[in-house]
Amino acid sequence: MTLIDKKVDRRIFALAIPAIGEMLSNTIVWTADTAMVGRLTAADIAGVNLGAQMMFTLSNIMSAIGIGATALVARNIGAKDTERAEYIAGLALSIGIIAAFIIGVLGIVFAESIFGIIVDDPDVISIGSNYSRIVFVGAFFVIPMIISNSIIRATGNTVIPMVAAMTTNITNIVGDYVLIFGKFGLPALGANGAAIATAGSQAVGFMICLTYLIKGSKDFKLRRRNMFNFKREPMKTLIDLSIPAGMETFMNEGSRLLSSFWIAQLGTVAFAANSLAVAAESLSFMPGNGFAVAAAALVGQSLGAGDYDMAEKVAKRSVFYAALMMGLVGLAFFFFPYAIMSFFSTDMGSVLEASKAIRVGAFEQIPIAIAMVMSGALKGAGDTKGPFRIFLVTNFMFRLPLIFAIVFLIKGRISHVWAATAVQYAVEATLMIIRYRRGHWRRIEIR
Repeated sequence: MTLIDKKVDRRIFALAIPAIGEMLSNTIVWTADTAMVGRLTAADIAGVNLGAQMMFTLSNIMSAIGIGATALVARNIGAKDTERAEYIAGLALSIGIIAAFIIGVLGIVFAESIFGIIVDDPDVISIGSNYSRIVFVGAFFVIPMIISNSIIRATGNTVIPMVAAMTTNITNIVGDYVLIFGKFGLPALGANGAAIATAGSQAVGFMICLTYLIKGSKDFKLRRRNMFNFKREPMKTLIDLSIPAGMETFMNEGSRLLSSFWIAQLGTVAFAANSLAVAAESLSFMPGNGFAVAAAALVGQSLGAGDYDMAEKVAKRSVFYAALMMGLVGLAFFFFPYAIMSFFSTDMGSVLEASKAIRVGAFEQIPIAIAMVMSGALKGAGDTKGPFRIFLVTNFMFRLPLIFAIVFLIKGRISHVWAATAVQYAVEATLMIIRYRRGHWRRIEIR
């Protein structure tokens, strides 16, 4: 390994490890939330899960503006055009604040109507709509927070997003415990307590990110003159980069939701087993996501500096390390599936079926790593349309048709469904590599 390779590796790991820590923190809070809300009634559980899913799905779609901001800010940081990078940051955050206001208001106003369409149970409608009205207040903060994190990462700092996530999640967990169950002399608010904890913690996280951006570093800061200062050309560029990413999120969320509905037709045990296996596999995604974050920021900065060879080196080495780590997880999935799944449930029937599923899932770990990091590198270069088209193809030509056939035509098992997703990810990784090797990302000019 050359001295240059070692320097590249240090830059990659300096960004990837805090990003992995951030995702681990998010996983922990998701587990804690599920456990505490799970102690309430079935109506509470259903109402909270539906309300949270609606808010976070809409927020993630609207926060795709952060992906465009990552490419533009990183490119300008690499080109030493700090003034342009700061303007893009202010523009992206301004759009995020407007989007957050619209989503938040609509969610608060139409919460009960939406629940009335989705479910029939009056208790779920009442609990869910009350929960949603409160939790959609969090949309005022979560969308700008996600965009702020994207901007900060694009500058080469993944530590602040990690600190913000950990603080947010600790606040959320403590708030859940105190407000759901009524501790320290406070009333037990149940599902509404969970909503207040979620919305409040998002506000805390955004304030940390905003404070950092305003205070800034010696090379980059958020300036008041760039807020709500809309200029046609950079705004068009930002939106053009962000729309495919938003559509990708919408498509993937919809595909997963539809797949879940179909898998439920295989029976309660199969559905429970799939949920357990998905929970286990979600932990394996952390290295892929972490190195994708590093690749996006460093590829963008390298291209901005005109160093195409460095951009390529960063992309390839990020893929290698993600594939190595997720490949090791794949080996654990293959050789110790039952032991792993036993940590997630005591229901032996569900554990047995989930074990079969993640043993199949072992074969998709390396393809997922390749697809994640290649997608991050392409997006960092400004190619958001390529990954979107690839995800469109793999979802509608492989994932959904195969799962539909397994569930409704051959009445297969959950392990068969996982074999279908393994095919999807293998195709996805192959197409990402082809897209990358064609070199279109090298010729993209953005500012």
